[in-house]
Amino acid sequence: MSIWNILYLIGGLAIFLYGMLLMNSSLTAMAGEKLRGIMLTLTRGKVRGYLTGLGVTVLNQSSSATTVLEAVLVGAGLMTFQQSLAVTLGAELGSTFLGQLVAFPKITRVAPLIIALAFFASLVVGTQKSRSVASTVLGFGLLLLGMELMSTSLEPLRTYRPFLELMMKVENPLLGILVGLVFTMIVQSSGATSGLVIAMAISGTVTLAQAVPINLGASIGTCITAILGSMALNREAKRTAYVHVVFQTLGVILVYVLLVVPFRGDRFWLVATRWITRVLLGSESLAREIAMAHTLMPILNHLVIFPLLPLVVRLFDLVYPPRQPEQAFGPIHINEGLAGQPQIALEQARKEIMRASHIVEEMMQRSYQLFASASMSSKARQTEIEQISLLDRKVDLLRNAVVAFLTKVARSPLTERQSREAVLALNTINEIENLGDVVDVNILDRVRKLFFELAARLDEGGIEDVAAIHNMVLAHYRQVMTGFAAEDPAAALGLLTDRGPFRDLQAEIRSRHFQRLREGREDSLEINPVYMDLLNHYNRINRHVLHIAKRMMESFETQTPAKGPAAAVTRQGAD
Repeated sequence: MSIWNILYLIGGLAIFLYGMLLMNSSLTAMAGEKLRGIMLTLTRGKVRGYLTGLGVTVLNQSSSATTVLEAVLVGAGLMTFQQSLAVTLGAELGSTFLGQLVAFPKITRVAPLIIALAFFASLVVGTQKSRSVASTVLGFGLLLLGMELMSTSLEPLRTYRPFLELMMKVENPLLGILVGLVFTMIVQSSGATSGLVIAMAISGTVTLAQAVPINLGASIGTCITAILGSMALNREAKRTAYVHVVFQTLGVILVYVLLVVPFRGDRFWLVATRWITRVLLGSESLAREIAMAHTLMPILNHLVIFPLLPLVVRLFDLVYPPRQPEQAFGPIHINEGLAGQPQIALEQARKEIMRASHIVEEMMQRSYQLFASASMSSKARQTEIEQISLLDRKVDLLRNAVVAFLTKVARSPLTERQSREAVLALNTINEIENLGDVVDVNILDRVRKLFFELAARLDEGGIEDVAAIHNMVLAHYRQVMTGFAAEDPAAALGLLTDRGPFRDLQAEIRSRHFQRLREGREDSLEINPVYMDLLNHYNRINRHVLHIAKRMMESFETQTPAKGPAAAVTRQGAD
């Protein structure tokens, strides 16, 4: 084997990994923002959770990525540890999809065509979604090209005695499992290990008996990514990542037992794999047999584990017990039993709304710190963005619960005052949810644009001005929500009748920013679009606050038409 073969092997593996990463990032760009919602919506049951884990992992091509996402959701209290178990099992099966795909005979030969079509398509398409699709196809083409390079570079090993002697040792299942485990922990991708093994099969340098143990080791080695991703999360999140190791290890043990059982002059697992591949696919291709063995492991594992899941979890709890009782995030002040008691129900709904209000206030504070903190690392900033997005999901859950609860309350006979209170509560929770969306969708997007796309930061004057408008908007929000909690319209009246300070501050901030632009300061020029968008988003937040204030004034009016400032405020509206 020449130096060129070694270079082709290393380059092929690098291209394979890059193609996989490109597919993952492009698919995530199309659907990543929806994955949390999908997982939260479709995991209310073992079968649905299993299918969700399977589907999400087929989409993102990484069981580790799915498990990390689970761990984040469990750590945030949006999913319970119990709900995550079926998702984890489904992800294990989904991770074998790539091996089945690349094992199709001669598919690697069309790699240059796929790359060419995807590249030229990316030059002419106009929308971001279309570019993401083109990038996904390009990643798949690069993945196949890497497979072709690896299989070509490995062909000389068919007659290289030292390598053949080494592979004979790998037929010992324990050694093969260790090799696959270590390699996968290094590259952090079982898909890469599986792809390399299949490339070796295509080049004729590996047998089924040698490939199966390596893939078994890869099934455990891939858990390292999920473990590393959960290290900064809480105990329940860590348990979600660690149980992934338990499931994979149990599967490997099951197959290992069948792998050492003699049968018809061979090993039972190998004979069964060949037979199933021939029956299902009508193929005796070694590459297809290796891919099938990789898929059969989680299937066998899950057939055994699903009936025993309660026992497995109890044993796992003994080894690594939960620190506190599991409880998914949700409303704590309202329940259906209160719906028939309107006055108590409205008071409890107000408490739940204030709970959502405090979460949004936390989102505002933490999102501002993303701009103000210059020392935060990119990884820490990205983690904080994800955590703030999860807070918005909590607000959405509370909003949906409060709306459903108030709808039931409205079916009871209500006094005129109670009707106004119910309408105010509905309007307020909707405005709070919209306000949270501005932070999650708009402000966090400007953080990504500034720090990750432009690799810039706000200039010193810009930080001071953003701090000023942030503090004023936050003060308005606290003022109105304090009045809402106390059923005191005075706070709303004061805010609606004197909007001059906010308008003056906006004008001053814009004037100072334009002065920096006129001075030709490059840092101000570079961030100008992001900075102006940020000011507009704070203005949107303030408008949502004013909408709450206006609805408060309308709700607290008596049947007698209001006179004086209150009437004037009601007539002019909040916009």
